[in-house]
Amino acid sequence: MFKKVLVANRGEIATRIIRACHELGIKAVAVYAKEDEYSAHRFAADEAYQIGAGEQPLDAYLDIDEVIRVAKESGTEAVHPGYGFLAENADLAQACIDNGLKFIGPKPEHLRMFGDKLVAKRVAVEAGLQPIPGLSGDVKNVDQVKDFAHQYGYPIMVKAANGGGGRGMRIINDDQQLTDEFDQAKDEALKAFGSDEMYVEKDVQHPKHIEVQVIADEHGHVIHLFERDCSVQRRHQKVIECAPSVVLTPERRVEVCGLTVKLMKSVHYQNAATIEFLATPDQFYFIEVNPRVQVEHTVTELITGIDIVKTQIRVAAGEDLHQDIGLPQQDDLKFHGAAIQCRVTTEDPENNFMPDTGQVTTYDAPGGTGVRLDGNVYPGYKVTPYFDSLLVKCCTRGEDFSDARIKMLRALEEFKIRGVKTNIPFMINVLKHPTFIAGKCSTTFIDENPDLFSFAHRPDTPNQLLQYIGNVTVNGFAGVTKRTKLVLPDMQEPQAGQLTPTQHTTKTVKDILDKQGADAAMQYVKDQPRVLLTDTTMRDAHQSLFATRMRTHDMLPAMKVYDRAMPNLFSVESWGGATFDVCYRFLGEDPWTRLRLLKKYMPHTLQQMLLRASNAVGYQNYPDNELKRFIEHSAATGVDVFRIFDSLNWIDQMERSIAYVRETGKIAEGTMCFTGDFLSTHEHKYTLDYYMKLAQSLVDAGAQIIGIKDMAGLLKPKAAYELVGSLKAKFDVPVHLHTHDTTGNGVPTYVAATNAGVDVVDVAMSSMAGTTSQPSLATFYYALEGDKRQPDLNMHNVAVLNRYWSNVRPLYNDFSNGVNAPQPDLYQTEMPGGQYSNLKQQAQSLGINDFSLVEEKYREVNQLLGDIIKVTPSSKVVGDMAIFMIQNHLDKDNILTKGQRVDFPESVVNFFAGDLGQPYGGFPKDLQKIVLKDHPAITVRPGSLAKPVDFAAVKQELAAKINQEPSEDDLQGYIMYPKVFTTYFRNHQRYGEVMDLDTTTYYQGMRPGEILHVKYGQGKEMIIKLDFVSAPDDDGNRFLFFELDGRILKIKVKDNSMKDKVVSVLKADPDKSNEIGMPLNGNVVKVNVAEGDQVKVGDVLVVTEAMKMESAVKAPFTGKVTKVYAKVGDALKSQDLLLILTEDA
Repeated sequence: MFKKVLVANRGEIATRIIRACHELGIKAVAVYAKEDEYSAHRFAADEAYQIGAGEQPLDAYLDIDEVIRVAKESGTEAVHPGYGFLAENADLAQACIDNGLKFIGPKPEHLRMFGDKLVAKRVAVEAGLQPIPGLSGDVKNVDQVKDFAHQYGYPIMVKAANGGGGRGMRIINDDQQLTDEFDQAKDEALKAFGSDEMYVEKDVQHPKHIEVQVIADEHGHVIHLFERDCSVQRRHQKVIECAPSVVLTPERRVEVCGLTVKLMKSVHYQNAATIEFLATPDQFYFIEVNPRVQVEHTVTELITGIDIVKTQIRVAAGEDLHQDIGLPQQDDLKFHGAAIQCRVTTEDPENNFMPDTGQVTTYDAPGGTGVRLDGNVYPGYKVTPYFDSLLVKCCTRGEDFSDARIKMLRALEEFKIRGVKTNIPFMINVLKHPTFIAGKCSTTFIDENPDLFSFAHRPDTPNQLLQYIGNVTVNGFAGVTKRTKLVLPDMQEPQAGQLTPTQHTTKTVKDILDKQGADAAMQYVKDQPRVLLTDTTMRDAHQSLFATRMRTHDMLPAMKVYDRAMPNLFSVESWGGATFDVCYRFLGEDPWTRLRLLKKYMPHTLQQMLLRASNAVGYQNYPDNELKRFIEHSAATGVDVFRIFDSLNWIDQMERSIAYVRETGKIAEGTMCFTGDFLSTHEHKYTLDYYMKLAQSLVDAGAQIIGIKDMAGLLKPKAAYELVGSLKAKFDVPVHLHTHDTTGNGVPTYVAATNAGVDVVDVAMSSMAGTTSQPSLATFYYALEGDKRQPDLNMHNVAVLNRYWSNVRPLYNDFSNGVNAPQPDLYQTEMPGGQYSNLKQQAQSLGINDFSLVEEKYREVNQLLGDIIKVTPSSKVVGDMAIFMIQNHLDKDNILTKGQRVDFPESVVNFFAGDLGQPYGGFPKDLQKIVLKDHPAITVRPGSLAKPVDFAAVKQELAAKINQEPSEDDLQGYIMYPKVFTTYFRNHQRYGEVMDLDTTTYYQGMRPGEILHVKYGQGKEMIIKLDFVSAPDDDGNRFLFFELDGRILKIKVKDNSMKDKVVSVLKADPDKSNEIGMPLNGNVVKVNVAEGDQVKVGDVLVVTEAMKMESAVKAPFTGKVTKVYAKVGDALKSQDLLLILTEDA
């Protein structure tokens, strides 16, 4: 027996051979390329030596001279080539013989024989095997192949004549594809096997791939170890292998296995080999002989109990299969049970199986009965683009195929691999497919079942949240002051046990709506002697105080007790308006998820949303069919009351929204936005008569309740008394009043309205009330002490909730608008409370720190625009214009002259173009002309001109962008805010359910030494400790060292503050189809175009290579190449910019 063996390979198979050597008492010598110096096989060996210094990584393992040099210098007696690389290279086998070394494999003549597909075919025919019709003789050019295809018909298979494993293999279906891909296949063959000689054969349709394992000694003994079914393939690369074949009858097994033994005996073969067949119900077609150990030898070992690699070594040492090694005679050899192998690779099944690279940050492997692992991976292992993407082979053995399959599913589920993407979700889909379960997969199974690529996206929440925490820790959060030390406050979350029962509560308005309908609910509201309340704490209150930044995480504890604490509320305003896009933009949340949680935890409380009429929850007009669908989806998801308003009080914009809400059976609150002061003798535009006529129009349109939306707090107590009294006297519908307490007059205004008969008023919890928010709920309650209309409230329960909200508010101090006292000057500026905090943030971000300048300019702009209604989005027009005029030194005196030379903000242009509708009293014509210049204006309802949304087409477009079937939530988010939604979606995929994080951590991240307990999912908690944050490296990255549930985990975060100090590579924008990016980490091997070239859709622009696989980057459309960044030889990362195209008009 040998004393020392050199393993001329890398990775998993090298480690496998090293283990076999050690079991035989043999020392193992490893070789490695410089780029592979951290490979596990190097450290598993007794000795390890670098080879191929100065060569390309792959070339190092193909350098025969280097292998022989190390073998001789280390004193080895034999060389085992494994599979791939030099395993089938006769020159290596001969070099071993010439240098007195034993090659653990077949003789050189056998390698040459079976390495030449044409000779192998002839030998097989002579032994009685049936080959597939093929092109004999050397294949020199594409014309030869074309002639063969025309004789036998497409499809044909083109593959490397001197290697296996699917490298260089192509299925060709027509002449054009042959022309396009023949040279590419030759290139792949040359790189993988050192020869570009090709072999061509007829492609057999829907066959199974069956292979037989053979082992032969030097004494003339040849036995088979039964067959393997390798039919589950992608790109002719095996993915999952089984032994034995489920569908092979005992008679056919004896037949085909006997033929393989006959073939190998006929050529006096020695060592291990696999004979491969394509099997149809009628015929076994010989494909080739692989004169080496196969990747999937493992499953044969599991069912036979024979160690094939150890047998290889012992045979090479001259031992007899039966007398020395102790293998049974063929007739006595049996298999037991069934085995399955899954190759876990770093290929991304959602991105066309592009190999992923990077560092494996977590590697938790499965175990237990019947599980075997052969791999090269460990925590911290770096996957490079230079080698095969295989991480680990997972094998299971069961009593039968079904048992092995179930074990494999369990094993794959147990894997936790972080840092790189894997194909595990895809293999799970395969294992669950009925065709696989029946054992009936053909080699085209994957291609014919696109449902295998529909993945249930199971988030890796711990890893995703760590990525988020790491990013915020390093880069902070926009608008938030980074604190040196973090203290998580005691939130005093309200508990059900703290509440006391509320008397007189038998049913809520929500209960009546659900059981009896909207009309009955409105009658109930009118019949109530006490004034009802809408609590705005979960929407407009925090929008007005701190720019809508409140997170669902902080709402949840309150949601869970609201029904019990305050059952006599009319509603909670909890959704819509700015909440929708801010959830996506800043909070990393899905607003639809928030709505579902509100419905789940508050089933007896009406959920009220703010709907901007034809603008829905956006800042533009949407087509009527989209408006209808959005309202229907909102109603179905959880909205009960739709407060419908138009930013210009234009009834034409509101009519359809009111009708669509009525169709859902929910409550349509037609709302008029209040501005001006009809008590003043100087008010000639927004008079009491104006509001009464507007209310009549709303009722005529079908409004079931009249809303008064006093966004700036301009409605004074006396005016409220007159307006509400007039409305109640004329209309038989409830009146719902909303104001902001910015001027300090909120509670007196509500008291006056109550005396006039108002049915519902909007209030907020005291700790979230006042100034730019709504008036205080408790203050209003006590202001009506002794009044028969005093709200029906349990003030003990209110205090419990208010205590919680008082702990929530400080979490958002960074976003506070800074208004700490009444602002009576707003009677002049008329700025909505909800806009105040947002506009202040916007001004500060642009360097305008004196907000009084903005307030003054706001007043000026309002008059320039003709004194318009100011509420989102019209208030945004006034705000944008005010800031624009400050920045451009414009005022009412020079705007008509200087304005001719400037381009106004988009929102201002859209306003004057009529995109928001028609303002009461019309546009100021002179300014309209200056702003629009040549831009056309409309005078009709914008929605009437809008092209209906093609939902199927938009859904298809979105699916292509997010690589999965969009839900209705996704579709609606995308239609409202395309860019915002896709950015959110990508961030959500990266960071996961950030809603699970407490708010301090969400906005601040962590500090070294801090320990965090995070609950997620049901009954799950993770424990996170941040140990250390490194200094930035040369690429501007910092490394954060965490302990996740006690295990060390390192993550990399780009420090954005270093971007000006680091040379960066341009990236392709995923939302711009004309920017062509690198498909994966790897090298550029061909650039087929130059700047100025015309290209057609599908033309190959660039060819890239990674992990020994070439990928063609094709033109997505017909156009012109405007810029080329890629050069042959470039080593690039995924989505590095290759080139830019311009699409033909």
